[in-house]
Amino acid sequence: MKFRHSLHSRIIIAFCIFGTILGTIFAITVYISLDRIDDHLIDSRLNEEVENFIAHYKRYNNYPRPGSPFITSYIGTESMPLYVLDMIKGFSEGLHEVNNDGEEYHIAIQQLPEQPALLYLFYEVSALEFTERRKISIRLVLIAGVVLIVAMGLWIGWLTSRRVIAPVVHLSHIVDKSGPDNLPTDLSKSFYNDEVGVLAKGLEQAMKRVETFVEREQQFSRYASHELRTPVTIIKGAVVLLKRKLSGEEDPAWRPLMRIERSVSNMENIIETLLWLSREDMPIDQKQSFPLTPVVQETIEQNRYLIGNKPIDIEIISEAEPQMALPTSFFQIAMTNLIRNAIQYTASGKISVVVKADRVSVTDTGIGMVADDLKHTTGQHFTGESDEGFGLGLSIVQRLCNRFGWELIIESETDHGTTVELIFRTP
Repeated sequence: MKFRHSLHSRIIIAFCIFGTILGTIFAITVYISLDRIDDHLIDSRLNEEVENFIAHYKRYNNYPRPGSPFITSYIGTESMPLYVLDMIKGFSEGLHEVNNDGEEYHIAIQQLPEQPALLYLFYEVSALEFTERRKISIRLVLIAGVVLIVAMGLWIGWLTSRRVIAPVVHLSHIVDKSGPDNLPTDLSKSFYNDEVGVLAKGLEQAMKRVETFVEREQQFSRYASHELRTPVTIIKGAVVLLKRKLSGEEDPAWRPLMRIERSVSNMENIIETLLWLSREDMPIDQKQSFPLTPVVQETIEQNRYLIGNKPIDIEIISEAEPQMALPTSFFQIAMTNLIRNAIQYTASGKISVVVKADRVSVTDTGIGMVADDLKHTTGQHFTGESDEGFGLGLSIVQRLCNRFGWELIIESETDHGTTVELIFRTP
């Protein structure tokens, strides 16, 4: 599972994103608020100075001196220096801010009572407001705060995710340990009646249906194998009796009888294989081992009758002598299906069976397959462009490969034939 797709990582990432957004908004709000509070305090100081100036004038009928060395007052514009006149151009009564040669001024303009002149108060606040150095320090502190919030979000997210997904992890462990013979059918008892409990209950119902299906399939496999074995045994015994009554290979009935015998033997192997494939818990007898080349040779001879009158030559090339530790019938069924398909889809030409140290390859010069059909050849009853289909043959071979850890590789080209490689693991 990729990290970014796991529930654990999603919770952590969500907390980090939330922390980043929250910290950034908080830092920007604090920074803007500090600047506005600074301006508000200065403007309040100016308003207070204006009120004191007017109150003193009304009481003593003279102009007081400002209460701060940073404040300069003017009555009217006659005594103002030129640079001061330039700063107030276009200003009306009220509070204003001006920057002049790197210095910042807050200006209050107020009409004096019973006087035609205006009161001008200039508050030089460059030394009072946040300097650039202070602003940089504040920014660094706020950035550090954002990083701290993100780190806390990461830590809280990690702790929260562990706690939140613990029931899900526990549920996944229970399901992962289950098998066809020990399906958990009481999952909901281990969880609270929450979202995970609902999921566990849904899985519990699904497990019960799967258990019923598996039990029904196993019963069918047992009954079917039992019912099939009986007629196969009867046919096999009848063939033995008929062979004794025939005069020998010269008898016209000998060849058909031998075909029946081969088919019965092949049917026995298929029944055993299908029964074994339907049961995951059936053990494999690995005590006996056999050489592959003789089995391949025997399989070719058993299926040579399928050639009939077609001009096909079958050759076997043994480049190694590998041994395989499993029942012979499983490997023989796989080879039988590969050889039968090669004969079935080859009208004339050559079929080569090559035995190597780690694989057996079957190459024919038949009709081949198109690229789209290669993806579906191991499916049950697949039918390609030839409309003949592959039946259960390659599907059984693929299931054997899945069970034993083999690999089935099919390469084909239309009108140029097909090569099938059965790659296996030797002891």
